[in-house]
Amino acid sequence: MDQHLFTKLLSPVDTTHRLSIPEAILRDIEFPAGQHAINIEATDTIEQQWTFRLSIRRNDNLNPRPVFTGQWIQFVKEKGLKAGDRIVLSRQQTEGDGVQYRIRAERNLFNIWVNVE
Repeated sequence: MDQHLFTKLLSPVDTTHRLSIPEAILRDIEFPAGQHAINIEATDTIEQQWTFRLSIRRNDNLNPRPVFTGQWIQFVKEKGLKAGDRIVLSRQQTEGDGVQYRIRAERNLFNIWVNVE
């Protein structure tokens, strides 16, 4: 069963530079000691794999401001995303200690959110 991590409406900066993500996600993702960035492998709705770099500010800043970089802009371009679209990130446990992340892009068409393939 998928565990919903966050849903976010995309801003102009999210679609041109990096995805700013809710700080609450940091409760669900562990960083190795002393690290401020990790790679997150996420699969989209057409089973394509994406590698996003999740990073936070260094030095235990009170406002860590987590962001996705890495293949994020490539994902945006391939999906044709724009400000006002949204993404949904979830995860599920796999056998052993594994975790699989899922990312879904959505667009509002006539007040209905539909998947962007």
